[in-house]
Amino acid sequence: MKKLLIIQHELDGPPGTTLDWASQNSYAVEFWHPAEDSHVPNAKAYDGVVICGGSMDTFEEEKFPWLRTEKKFIRELIDNDAKIFGLCLGSQLIAEIMGGKVLIHEPGWEVGFVPVQTTDGETIPAFHWHHCTFTLPPGAELIATNEFCKNQAYKLGDNIIATQFHPETTDEWIKECADEVSPEQQGQVQRRTEMLESLPLRKQLQVWYFKQLDKLFKS
Repeated sequence: MKKLLIIQHELDGPPGTTLDWASQNSYAVEFWHPAEDSHVPNAKAYDGVVICGGSMDTFEEEKFPWLRTEKKFIRELIDNDAKIFGLCLGSQLIAEIMGGKVLIHEPGWEVGFVPVQTTDGETIPAFHWHHCTFTLPPGAELIATNEFCKNQAYKLGDNIIATQFHPETTDEWIKECADEVSPEQQGQVQRRTEMLESLPLRKQLQVWYFKQLDKLFKS
C-alpha cells in the first residue's frame, strides 16, 4: 500500500478532504506534528506528502523554533524528489525554502470564498484564510491568481503543487471559521452569514483539489 505523509501544524488546521482522497485511492496515511513531535520522519519513506496550513508564519522561527526543523525536512524531501502538495502555510514554506519571500499581504486578509482563475481558464470558488503572501520562487509556474492576491497557486516541476488557499476544506471547518471571523480582519473578508451561505461552493472546490492530487500523486 502506498504511504502518504501529512504534516499537520495545529489541530484546528486539519487535513480535511485529503483524508477522503487518500482513502479512495488506497493510501496509508501517517501524520507528523512538528510542533509536538521531535522525531523527524524518513524523507524517503513516502509516496507523497501534504503540508497543511497553520496560524504561524514562516518568519516566526523565534516564536516557533520547530519551524527550523520542519524547513530542513522539507528541503530534504525536495532534494529527494518527493511529491509534495503545500496548503496555505505549506505553500509559503515551500516558496521560502526554494528562494521566494513570504510577507504580510498589505491589502489585508483574504478570508472565505473568493474566486481564483487558473491558467487553464477555470474559475475556482477557492476558500481562503490568510494574511500573508509569497513571491514565486525561481522556476515556479503560477497556476492560479486573482485580483486581490496575485500568487494563489504554483507548481515546481512535476513534483510540487502549492496553493495559498484551502482546497482541502470541509463543511465543518468552514462553519468553525465562520464563527471565528473577527472585525480586526480587514481586506477581502467574508463575514459569517455570507460564508455559511457559500457552503455549497465547497464541493466544486473539492473536485478541483482531487484532480490536482490525482495529477501529482498518480501520474
